[in-house]
Amino acid sequence: MEGPVTRTKTREQLLFLRPDEDGREIATRTGNQHSVAAEGCRLTRLGEHGGFVRDRLRLLIFGVPTSFASEMERGTLFLFLPVFTGIGAILYFSTTREPKLSALLSALTVLAGCHAVAAAHPRLRLLFVIGLALVSGMIFGKIETLRADTRMLGSEVTTRVTGRITAMSKDATGGWRVTMDVISTQRPSLRYGPDRVTVSARSMPHNLRVGDGLAGLVHLRPQSGPVRPGNYDFAFNNYYKGVGASGFVLGKLEKVPVAADTGLLAKALLTVANIRHQLTQRILRNIKGEPGDIAASLITGQRDGISDDTNNAFRLSGLSHILSISGFHMALVAAIIIGSLRAVMACFPGFSARYPVKKFAAVSALAGSAFYLLLSGSDVAAQRSFVMLAVMLLAMTADRAAISMRNLAIAACITIAFSPHEILGPSFQMSYSATAALIAFYSWWSRRRDERTFKKTGNWVLALPVKAINHLGAIAMTSIVAGSASSIFAAYHFNNTAPFGLVGNALALPIVSVLVMPFAVLGLLAMPFEMEWLPFRVMGQGIEAVIAIAKAVATYSPSGNLGLMPQSTLVLMSLGLILLLFLSTSLRLCSIPVLTSAAFLMLRVQEPSIIVSEDAKLVALRANDNGLATNRAAGSAFSLKNWQQGYGADQVIKPSNAGSPVSNETQFECHEKLCTAREPGGLIITYTDDPTQMLRACGAGDIVVLAFADAPAACDDTNTLVISKRDLALYGTAEIRLQDSRVDSTNTSPEIDLPQAALAEANASRLRRVKSAALIHAVGSPHRPWNTYRVYSRAARNVEDFKPRKRVNADRTNAAACDKPDDCQGRDQ
Repeated sequence: MEGPVTRTKTREQLLFLRPDEDGREIATRTGNQHSVAAEGCRLTRLGEHGGFVRDRLRLLIFGVPTSFASEMERGTLFLFLPVFTGIGAILYFSTTREPKLSALLSALTVLAGCHAVAAAHPRLRLLFVIGLALVSGMIFGKIETLRADTRMLGSEVTTRVTGRITAMSKDATGGWRVTMDVISTQRPSLRYGPDRVTVSARSMPHNLRVGDGLAGLVHLRPQSGPVRPGNYDFAFNNYYKGVGASGFVLGKLEKVPVAADTGLLAKALLTVANIRHQLTQRILRNIKGEPGDIAASLITGQRDGISDDTNNAFRLSGLSHILSISGFHMALVAAIIIGSLRAVMACFPGFSARYPVKKFAAVSALAGSAFYLLLSGSDVAAQRSFVMLAVMLLAMTADRAAISMRNLAIAACITIAFSPHEILGPSFQMSYSATAALIAFYSWWSRRRDERTFKKTGNWVLALPVKAINHLGAIAMTSIVAGSASSIFAAYHFNNTAPFGLVGNALALPIVSVLVMPFAVLGLLAMPFEMEWLPFRVMGQGIEAVIAIAKAVATYSPSGNLGLMPQSTLVLMSLGLILLLFLSTSLRLCSIPVLTSAAFLMLRVQEPSIIVSEDAKLVALRANDNGLATNRAAGSAFSLKNWQQGYGADQVIKPSNAGSPVSNETQFECHEKLCTAREPGGLIITYTDDPTQMLRACGAGDIVVLAFADAPAACDDTNTLVISKRDLALYGTAEIRLQDSRVDSTNTSPEIDLPQAALAEANASRLRRVKSAALIHAVGSPHRPWNTYRVYSRAARNVEDFKPRKRVNADRTNAAACDKPDDCQGRDQ
């Protein structure tokens, strides 16, 4: 038997009540009025016999069923539909084994049948709806994986590549970054080569267009995994972009004729890509220097030419969202088109009175935004922003609220259905969290703002300063709300929260909204008449002002690095934010303990003591003075910078050579390809990339890193923690977390005459600490489509590392010059 049906139309404004409202007033408008009123009276009587806190707690507890019923009446469940679907997608990407599509479809069929059978049980049907959303998210992830089916390169190789250009851009150093569809490979011919590669080149042939053919000698490398566990996974994201390898050009590239890609869609995309490339060149000709590169990033999405200093300045000032085409740019373009068309149509009152001008403007803005999406290169972030904007513009044409939480949920469902892997990236998380926070806040604020100032004055001259102050206040409040919501994910992915982001946005956004984006649209419209130089000049001056603001704010901005954020904190923070923004009754208060637990876990997080890179070349040890002691004086700059920022280290301590004084107790000492260091707890860490030094490393170290793959890598002592190059090649970067208890730093060598009991206690303490060490890899088991290539690497197969031809020839020459094999030993030391 079906339950009572309400005849009251639910307004969407009711989704945003104050947290202190228990929802009983709204619930009394439903069919269950008498029971709710009786329960409210009973809860009121509870407050007459005790303290306020105790009675308020009872009120909240006993009011949970009523509040839940109110949430259901308002349709809050629909807002959680993309949440559960996204959780299903995350579960798919997090499994260690690839789920079968048949099993997922079977589960979906069973849940759908159970949902249909349980028509008379609303709460049971709710559980089945949640199950359907979870399984649907897993199916979306599976379908996207099957659709990508990218061939990933397994090991490094140098080959002659002939390919067709799909994208090219010039970076800040003057080099080129080219993405090519591989047509053929020669000397050697790859039997299982990638279909698309991205390579770096110092120079390019003149008059190249997208679609032209290139040939040259290229050194290709497999995609790298995360620099540290939980960090950005290059292999995962490139798998869904179709890029199977990256590398660099040896020598020069040559322009060669290649067959054009057939198909109507391929030709259309090629035409759009050429228009985008030519448009970028015209922008750079009219706006010189770095402002031109930023202008290109705002219009065509090509931001490779922006220097690292400027990128860091925009990041520290909270303006990095300006550099990437996102919802802010899409909304500005749509607002400019809608405002311009409605202003023009207002000059024709007869036409405006007969036809829906607002809908015409919305459809035109949708078409203009779609064209802007194509010009920007259709990046994933731009696609997501376009979906959000398209849903809102279509809502305007259907006479519905354009900006609402329901429309945001629809856009999120569409994004998850077509690109579920994006839910793991910072772009998806920061964009949707900021938008949801703004919608929730301004829906609440719109009912409480006081407009009596304008009504009392009655004079627009006196009201003008008030409106200006309100406009600046709106910008500041927008920055606070959006920045607070997105800072959770910025702190996790980038270890940056931009403390002065409010100042940067308050100063820069008016310039972007008035001098940059409107003149960018005017410049595009003036291009057919060769008059784009005038609006682009104004746009360039506006960008120069924004750069100056970003650098000034970044100069005085304090460090926004909150330290290492564990994944458990990110999950709880996301859950608490969802409950706070989506719920409208007293159930919203459930977000407080969730957010508190997340903060507690972050304060209690244990930072790793040792970090080893996936190529086994770099080892970092946490020092007492908040530094990182490394085994190499010149290691990977990208990895070191990421580790230093991610773990909050202040300095990098380089190793000392044999005979050099040791300036830090945790500093590595390297001699004859053997590096040794003592971590703050007292354990010895040894590193070597020479098989002949393995016995010395195993004998001296408690934790041993054996960075060679052409010989067995293991220690005879089973109590020694060994990390081999093969393990790193298979499972990625390693973190080792040690207990805080210290080991007796007294030398326990048998050469020192110590009491037997003290020696035994020191050895037992060291053994307990090694056994309790937690080893965490960044990738895990290589059984998913985006990381199965790791099993084919040279290190995973215990094959000697790749050597360039010059080095191989030099080794052969040196070997031929030796009269005896013993004469050549130690020549490479």
